Amino acid sequence: MSVLSEDKESANAGAHGRKPAIQVVCLGSGGGPCEDNVTGFLLRSIATEWARNSLLAVDAGSHLAPITRILEEHFPLTYNGKPKASEAPEATVLKSGPFAGLKFPDRSARANAMHLLRSYISAYLITHPHLDHLAGFAINTAAFHATSRPKTVAALPNTVEAMKRHIFNDVIWPNLTDEDGGVGFVTFQRLKEGGDAMVGEGEGRGYIDVCDGLGVRAFKVSHGVCTKSPPAHQHRGSGAGITDASPTYNTSAQAFALESSASSTHRSLSTSHHFHTAHQSPHAMPLDGACVVDSTAFFIRDDQTSRELLFFGDVEPDTLSLSPRNQIVWTEAARKIANGLLGAILIECSYDDSQADAFLFGHMNPRHLITELQNLAALAEEAKIHRQMEEKGAKKRKRSAPANGLLLPEHDRKRSRSMSQVDAVRSGPLSPKSSSTPRRCETGIGVNLGEDMPLRGIQVIIIHVKDTLKDGPHVSENILSQLKDYEARLQEQGQGLGCEFIIARSGESYWV
Repeated sequence: MSVLSEDKESANAGAHGRKPAIQVVCLGSGGGPCEDNVTGFLLRSIATEWARNSLLAVDAGSHLAPITRILEEHFPLTYNGKPKASEAPEATVLKSGPFAGLKFPDRSARANAMHLLRSYISAYLITHPHLDHLAGFAINTAAFHATSRPKTVAALPNTVEAMKRHIFNDVIWPNLTDEDGGVGFVTFQRLKEGGDAMVGEGEGRGYIDVCDGLGVRAFKVSHGVCTKSPPAHQHRGSGAGITDASPTYNTSAQAFALESSASSTHRSLSTSHHFHTAHQSPHAMPLDGACVVDSTAFFIRDDQTSRELLFFGDVEPDTLSLSPRNQIVWTEAARKIANGLLGAILIECSYDDSQADAFLFGHMNPRHLITELQNLAALAEEAKIHRQMEEKGAKKRKRSAPANGLLLPEHDRKRSRSMSQVDAVRSGPLSPKSSSTPRRCETGIGVNLGEDMPLRGIQVIIIHVKDTLKDGPHVSENILSQLKDYEARLQEQGQGLGCEFIIARSGESYWV
């Protein structure tokens, strides 16, 4: 067995020196228009140590091609030699790169990429059925014929239905699924929105296993509006501002929902018993018959350590949405931050701030992303204060909150950031021509510096950047610069977030 080594080694370290639990490999980081670099990631629990079927693909707009490209750094693209019949190919263990430690049996990048696809990737977690998130997967299904079991597609039911109806329909692509008389290369795992209340316990309650070592909970988020209103097209999203009459998640998932508080000062950390309670943006009233495109945010949890990351599909800011749903996700994320469980957020920022709101098309740019993160920061501070108060021994207060919920105590206290001001942040984003700092949340406890920053230790990994294909700096450089500028201004005002902004790049690894 041979070992390949390079001077460039993987930065195998978690955020802030913490031992990592999850490896994230970026296959595609863009949102188009080039088809060779669109959203696609591989995740694994480090505890599985490269066991077979231990890799989870999260979206697969670009998939097998970038895996091959990464392996070309270690192997020739093709191998034309003919080994003797008595000789088995010598296995190679990589010492660097995203697949360091993995044993490859073949001599070419192409053959080893196919080996990884067939033997190690067991499931595909799909956020929504747009082509830039599943085109690679659909085309790569031609390679699934030699696998020992079907590949699993895990997604919310609306995404599964769209893939069945519009992709694997024997018109656009052969029906290679195991449903409706298909070939059987692909099987579907329909996730319950918010998680399954009957699965797991404690912090793992509701998480559904999709891959060895990794469990997920799925939340719907909004990604713009349909260009045609029902019934002009097959329904592909949620009605604006309307609670689903028949929620796809287990009805007992209300055990996860944060209980509504009578006090308006507690409303930011509470939702109704259903995750789809309408929360209208102040300036975005629903149009009659408007259809909001659904996407998904996934909390992905390492079984061994309980560490988590949050992965967003395409998503728009709540301030512009006809069906704002990010606050629900942020509320859950805030509790995980307070408990030291959440290490990274992968979220899109498709455009820089030169893109006007009218032309965001259900996406983010820096001014809106920073406002969303301010909302998360405010919620995280609330959750941390709540946790500190519990640890200080308010034992007389009997709590009936579910294991996966957060019930605030009914008492008067100073808030670190008033949610009425957070609502003000959400009520109106910056003008695209404005260079002023986004509206901020005030604090009643002084300057927020260093270790006190609410998102300290969180990696915010930017994905789905849309390439302008113009000369000059890449748009991702503008996005990163603008995000850092906003953070610098917030820190000057004692309102720093404390997170680390990273632009995802194909071929890189991130450790959570």
